[in-house]
Order: sequence, then structure tokens, then C-alpha cells
Amino acid sequence: KTQFLEQFEILFKDNNFESSALNELPTAYDYIRLGHPLSCLLEWVIAKSHHLKSENVISFTSRTIPILAILRKNLLDHINTQITYTGQLPPFFDTEIIKRIYGYKFDLKHVMNPSDISEFNGSTIFISQHDEISNFSLTSNIDFFINIYSHLGSIVLINGEQNKSYISE
Repeated sequence: KTQFLEQFEILFKDNNFESSALNELPTAYDYIRLGHPLSCLLEWVIAKSHHLKSENVISFTSRTIPILAILRKNLLDHINTQITYTGQLPPFFDTEIIKRIYGYKFDLKHVMNPSDISEFNGSTIFISQHDEISNFSLTSNIDFFINIYSHLGSIVLINGEQNKSYISE
């Protein structure tokens, strides 16, 4: 992703969108994300619009993998986790199964909007379910903003330098 976007940025700045130049961009197989070149561009656009580094935005075909990845890292690192959400939790997110089968520990908290989320001693995940691709309301109290799209998968925004280690996880 990094190599692809570094070279894409050069083409973008040079206003070079010739097919021959685009065909020379590096690629790699990635079985979890939406499709490497397409997901890289999607992540790049979202990152630019939210003044984030592109590596802090990751798209998935799965709606649950980003949540499970954060919970796994936090379990192994002994970090408290709260999952916040508006409306209702997605029906496929069965908290009892996730806790019982995987042993993941987290608190659930319903909020009216992201600005209602208070400071927390640990990681805060905010789950949103909007079909608008770049509808993210980042606040400093949200570490991971996960937007779930009913038929497409999910996008996670990793907020803050203190969460940089989650990117590779």
C-alpha cells in the first residue's frame, strides 16, 4: 500500500494519469481488503479529506474483522476496550459469542452522537452504520472509527499517533 500510494502521489502531483504510467504502479495481493489498488485509492481519498495519513485508513470486505483485530490486540496487550455506537449494534455483532468464544473483553456504550463519548482509560471504538463513504466524525476521544456498510464491508480510521501500532495488526 505504501509503495503504491507513494508512486501514485508522484503521478497525482504531476497530473499524470496516462494508462501506461498507472500500469507501472506496484501492486500486491491482499485477500482481506477490498482489492489492493481500488482500496488504496479509496483509503487515500478518505485520508486526504480527513487530514490523516493514508496508512491510518483501512478498508475491509469484512464488517467484523477490524473490530476483532482491535479486540485481539487489546486482549494480548491487556488494554481496556469500550465499543460505542449510535442506534443499534449490527445484528451480526453478537457480543455474547465474541466474549465467550474468543475471550475478548469490552464494555458496550450506546451514545447519541460521537461528541458524547467521554475519555476512557483504554481504547475507544466507535461503530457507525452509514452508507456514505466519507461520513466520519472524528473526535479526540475516539481511537478507532469504524463505519460499516451494509453490502460493502467496513472502513476503519485509526485516530492518533498513540494508536499507530494497531495499523499492522
